[in-house]
Parts: sequence; structure tokens; C-alpha cells
Amino acid sequence: MKVKHYKDIDETVYHEKMNNGLEVIYIKKSGFNKKFVTYTAKFGSIDNDFTVDGTRYKIPDGIAHFLEHKMFEKEDGDVFNKFSQKGANANAFTSYDRTTYLFSCTENFYENLKLLMDMVEKPFFTDESVKKEIGIINEEIKMYQDNPGFRVYNQLLESLYQKHPIRIDIAGTLESISEITKETLYLCHETFYAPNNMVMVIVGDFDTEELFDFIRTHQENRNIEDLKEITHHFEVEPKAVLERISETSMNVSDTRLMLGFKYLEHGEEDKYNEAKRDIIMMFALDMVFGAQSKFYYEMINESLIDESFNFGFSAEHTYGHTLFTSRGSNSKEVVDRILDIIEEVKTTDYFTEEMLLSQKRELLGDYLSSLDSPEYIANQYTKYLLDGNNLYEIPSIVEEITLEDVKATFVEVLDPKYMSESLVVPYE
Repeated sequence: MKVKHYKDIDETVYHEKMNNGLEVIYIKKSGFNKKFVTYTAKFGSIDNDFTVDGTRYKIPDGIAHFLEHKMFEKEDGDVFNKFSQKGANANAFTSYDRTTYLFSCTENFYENLKLLMDMVEKPFFTDESVKKEIGIINEEIKMYQDNPGFRVYNQLLESLYQKHPIRIDIAGTLESISEITKETLYLCHETFYAPNNMVMVIVGDFDTEELFDFIRTHQENRNIEDLKEITHHFEVEPKAVLERISETSMNVSDTRLMLGFKYLEHGEEDKYNEAKRDIIMMFALDMVFGAQSKFYYEMINESLIDESFNFGFSAEHTYGHTLFTSRGSNSKEVVDRILDIIEEVKTTDYFTEEMLLSQKRELLGDYLSSLDSPEYIANQYTKYLLDGNNLYEIPSIVEEITLEDVKATFVEVLDPKYMSESLVVPYE
């Protein structure tokens, strides 16, 4: 077991890789009554083409999300109810690259932990239950298709990317869901829910040895010896966008705009610098378009935007994009203004040391406050760990960021040559 104490923030992390490959991280929060656990498989919606044991598989889109739904259903009933009976709140979610199961409680912790591990590790699928779930998720997909916010977002990803599976909704399509069988579910569970492809993060106040002994014993009883090596396959994504503008008519009162700038990394993967880049873009976008910026104030006064205006940057090694959202009939004017602002910032000394210092102080203040939340710690530690980084290294990353970093990253990431517009407009 590895133990590391972060003196500056007074946090201690215990990290052990079990004999079967499962990584377990315990973050001790002395005096906290609440306990929070995440149990994560490195399996998300983009993992639809892979090789294991020498055989290549192409599985239906949406199967990771489908599998997440099915894991709560067992032969003896719904596991959600069992968590509730033991005083726990349980949930799960699927993203592009992972599936996470979680619970929080203040009592019956070890009973709930065993319930979580048993639920995730022991699948139960039948032809009848799979068919029923296909119907349920089909209705979910149809419901989202009627949501203008969902439509404008997915339409943008379909325009930005030519081949990357991020183009496909996490839930899949009506056609792909119909192809899922219990056999493909068992294949995906055996492949991706193997202990060496999973991570558990626990936050709370426990006797350390008792906690790890409990998990060790449980994992040893699984008797898993054949650990599989997974090779993921992704087609090379071109830099160019697929479509410059895409538009859909819906029953909406005003136009929904989402503007996207595609960004693909160059060269070898560097996880630390990826985390640094993400923070830099958060700083840069807030300095330029945030509610305290002069450009935001000008756009509000010009009635170009309202409180619906938003922005954000998201990237992994195989994809990346910056998104702007707005509502109103003046979408063309909004796009033109955003492009003008980006050009002005790139060609002037807009960013200042004072701005950067303010961003750093605000982020670190929020970060330190969030460390009082077991939910935040467990979820964010999981995210940073699977991205190859460490939640507790954020202060040192922030410390390193310079004004030149901000200027250079802003120029590189926001390139109008790789831009798409997605519009949802009212019926005529």
C-alpha cells in the first residue's frame, strides 16, 4: 500500500492495487460522518471497437450506457431498493470513456460497499429483460430527440467530427440499441468490468486496515486469474470539420445556437500538460467571455446575448472542442461578434497578469472549499486518476501557468478554420 500526505492541504491518500488488478484509493476525511464511494469501469460510449484475446469486436453504439442500466437489475429484484433499505443513495452514469457506479451513506457502510461490489461484478441478463430494456431506452432516446438543447449539441458534434465515435450519442440510436443482446452484454461485462480495468475511490473516516482487508477479502473470493488486455481502435480523425453549418427545425419559440471550435492534439500524449491546458482554457475563456469581462458587458448592452449565453472547453487525447451557446434570432450577429472578439484578443495584449492572478485565486478558493465535499473528492479524484493526473496536484499546476501559456493556448485552440455552427430554429 502506498500512502501519501499532501501537507499544504492536509489530505492523506492510501493507494493499493489488489492482486487481481483492481486499484483502490482511500482518501481519509477525519471526523466526517458521510461516506462516498465510486466504482468505475474504463468503458464508455466511444469504446465500441476493440480487440481482446486476439479477436476484434465492433459492438452496437450505446451499449456502455445500456449495460449501466442493466447492472441494477438482478434475479432477486432491483438493487436500487436494496441500497435505500440500507440507508444509502445510489446512482450511476456513463460518459464517453467511463461508467461509474456510486453510493453515499452515513450508516451500514460495509453492507452497502458489499452490495455495490456484488452488483457491479455479478451480471444478470436474460433475453426478456434485454428486450424490455431496449423499449425503455428507445423511449429515452426519443424523449431526448425532442429536447432542443440536446439536439443542438448532438448536431454540433456530428458536424465537428467526421469519424470519431463522439459523434454518436452516449445512449446510442434507435437502430443500434435494437442490435444489443444478452451475449454482447456479457462480452462487454467480462471484458471491461474485469478488475484490472476498474478503479474504486472511497472517501470518509475509516480504520484503514479494516477497510482494505474487507476489500481484499472480497476481491480474492472472485477467483479471477485470467486478466485480459484490451486494445482500443479509433479511426484517425481529420482536423477539418465535417460541416460548417447544420440546421434543424423544431417546435421552439426562438433559435438555439451552438458554436464549436474543433481542437485535436498534436504529438505524443502528455497527461500533465493536458490537465494544464484544460485549466488554461478555463481561465482564458472566463477572462474573455465571463460575466466580469468587458466583452460580455458589451454583448449584453448590445442585446446580442442574454443569461442563456454559455461556453466551455472539453478535451481528451482523441478529441477536443470549445463550445459557445446562445438563444435568439440574431445567431449570425452573435457568431460574427464572437469571431471578432477572438481575433481582437489574439492580436492585442488583452490578457494581463492581474486578470490571471484573479483567476488563480478564484479557482484555488473554490478548489479548497470543494475539498470539504466527499462527493466532489470521489468524483474528481476518479476523473483525474483515469485521465492520468492527480486531483491534489491542481495547486501546483495552477502555480505554473503563465500569461504566455494563456496567450499561446488561446490562439492554438480557437482556430476559425475548424469551426462549426449548429442551429435549432422555429418552424416557419
